[in-house]
Amino acid sequence: MSKPYLRYLWLVLGIWLTLSGLAQAATQSRSELLRDAAKAHWIAEGHGHRVVYVIFDPNCPYCHLVYVDSQAYLKKYQFRWVPVDILTRTSPGKAAAMLEARDPKAALKENEDHFVRARGKLGGLKPLAHMTAATRKALDYNKKLLAKTGMEVVPTIIYLKKDGKAKVIKGAPAKADFAAMLAEVSGS
Repeated sequence: MSKPYLRYLWLVLGIWLTLSGLAQAATQSRSELLRDAAKAHWIAEGHGHRVVYVIFDPNCPYCHLVYVDSQAYLKKYQFRWVPVDILTRTSPGKAAAMLEARDPKAALKENEDHFVRARGKLGGLKPLAHMTAATRKALDYNKKLLAKTGMEVVPTIIYLKKDGKAKVIKGAPAKADFAAMLAEVSGS
C-alpha cells in the first residue's frame, strides 16, 4: 500500500473514532439529562407509565400549545411539567405560584385554561408576590436543567425513546407531529 493511501485510511479511522466517541458522549449526557429531569421540580399530569418531561415557562405561548396537545394523551402518558421563569417579569411569580400551590396540578390547569395572548397577559395564573427560598432553589435547579439541554428554549421536551436513548426536542412539535413524537416514548 502506498503512504498517501495509509495516511488517508488513518485519517478516516481517526475521524470515525472521534465522531463515534462524540456520539457516545452525547448519549451519556442525554441519559444524565433524563436522570436530572427526574430530580427536577415538576408537576405531574396524566396516568400513563410513559413519561414526558416538558420544561416550560408559564407565559410561553408555544408551551401552551404543547399543553393543549397533551390533554388528549393523559390516559397513556404522564407529562411532567417542569416550570422555569425566563420569559417575562411575571414568569417567576407564576412559576412559584404553581410550585407553592396546595394543588400544583390545579394551578397549572388554571394557568393554561385562562391563557390569553391578547394584551400581553399570557399565562392565566396570578403571580405570587413573594416566593419561599425553597421555591427559588427549585426554580434555579429547573433553570440549570434547561441550560444543560443546550440552548435555553421553551418548551424543551425530554423523554426516553424505545431504543433506550434519551431524546430532547426544542420548541413545540406541530400538532400533526405530536402523536408521532409520543409513539417514540418508552414505556419504562
